[in-house]
Amino acid sequence: DETQKQLTGKKVLMYCTGGIRCERATALLNQMSTVSEQLKPQGVYHCRGGIERYVKTYPSGGFWKGKNYLFDKRMEQTPDVKDDTALGTN
Repeated sequence: DETQKQLTGKKVLMYCTGGIRCERATALLNQMSTVSEQLKPQGVYHCRGGIERYVKTYPSGGFWKGKNYLFDKRMEQTPDVKDDTALGTN
């Protein structure tokens, strides 16, 4: 209930590493909002191709700030151009 109230009236952006989980989560949230009176987000979007595609498309990080933590040997994903602004440490 509390999460539904927090999402109502807001734009929601889903993102994940490769894009598949966020695509499915976006579809689920859209479906849930059609059957629930308490869940009415203004829009639900996802980062197509995930953060992996985003940082490849925008090597300086684009609007992405921070690091994407991964659960494999890479441990984290950051833009190729690792300045303080792109990492959000500025």
